[in-house]
Amino acid sequence: MKTKRSKPKTTVVSDQKQAEAAMLELAGLSRQIMGIGIDAQDRIDSIKKNAKDEMEPHQGRKKALEDALCTYATLNKNQLFSKRRSCETPFGVFGWRKATKLLTIAKMNLNMVLERLRELNIREAIKVKESVDKTAMQGWPDSRLESVGMKRVTTDEFFVEVADESLGEDV
Repeated sequence: MKTKRSKPKTTVVSDQKQAEAAMLELAGLSRQIMGIGIDAQDRIDSIKKNAKDEMEPHQGRKKALEDALCTYATLNKNQLFSKRRSCETPFGVFGWRKATKLLTIAKMNLNMVLERLRELNIREAIKVKESVDKTAMQGWPDSRLESVGMKRVTTDEFFVEVADESLGEDV
């Protein structure tokens, strides 16, 4: 089957009146696009709220059943888990698993731990996210930029700013 090709229709603006008409149409299109986006977000928010409301009783029941299984497993730990750490049922598994957490010792907090790590020069336990800060470099002279492997490039970039307030409400 042969695909049908079509040439794109190009719009040409050749005078100030046509430029103003194009800006008016752009403003109207921007407003329509924004309206569609707002409507879509409203519908998404509504769907999320309805789903949350619908899930709430199920989540409550799920938590109650998990708590009941935990209580049952705790009260019967010796007989249920004497040989194994889990109990299989036709519908799933419940049981105990090792969980390890790191907690600060008494009278210490994470800021104090961080300071202690610095004092002891233990860097592998300190997270540091480094990245190039181009905003800070904006005011640097070109020679300093070049010394670190950067350069300043200035270009003319076309822009369109639609004045929405000049349109009124019904465009």
